[in-house]
Amino acid sequence: MSPNQDPAHCGHCSECTYDCCFSSRDCGNNQLFGLLSPEELHSLMDNKRQIRFRSGETILKQNTPLTHLVCIKNGMAKVVSEGAKGKNLILEIIKSNNVFTVGGSIQNDFRHFTVAAVTDVDCCFIDTNRLYNLLTRNNTFSIALLNYTNEQHLKMMNTLINLTNKYMPGRVADTLLYLKNVVFESNPFNFILSKQELAEMSGMTKESFIRSLKEFEDSGLIRHNRNAVEILKENELMEVSRNG
Repeated sequence: MSPNQDPAHCGHCSECTYDCCFSSRDCGNNQLFGLLSPEELHSLMDNKRQIRFRSGETILKQNTPLTHLVCIKNGMAKVVSEGAKGKNLILEIIKSNNVFTVGGSIQNDFRHFTVAAVTDVDCCFIDTNRLYNLLTRNNTFSIALLNYTNEQHLKMMNTLINLTNKYMPGRVADTLLYLKNVVFESNPFNFILSKQELAEMSGMTKESFIRSLKEFEDSGLIRHNRNAVEILKENELMEVSRNG
């Protein structure tokens, strides 16, 4: 879906044109937009567009031109590497109050991954032409955005390395620990993601993921049902992760 589909000016912020896309001036807790002066923030934000995506809808498509920086205000989305023959890998789950570039932040770049809504998602789209103008004038902001983008890529690269180097039990353990400690920050946690999506996070088939999950339950490491998972022995699950 294009950011030009059914857009509306962002009305979430109390001072829309001088505030960023979130309720505070921080950007995913990294103070990114706080590095801009009020005038620079106004220049960047005064034509932003807010769009709501329903669960399952594509927010950004792999290999399409990078025309907008996207802020997730509310909701949860997945970053997907689309492979040949329909084989997908989910590299990251993005939560509320976060920014993603999915490939870069400079003009004429292309998106390296697809982003799709896991839940209903409220996004702000920011024109990269305006962003580029700021990058040429504000060195501090440029370096911060570059570091932020590199951090995103390093996280996804680490995910790819683990999927390549670990056996199936290690990959499933990584997925469960990531969901508990990073995504949901709770134990037990609900199965918002489908079994197919969990398998795509683990780099395996749905059948193999379900089988590994059952083996973990039989070993007393977890308890799970259709709607939730509870990690019972986190230290032992971490050992499975370390051993691959």
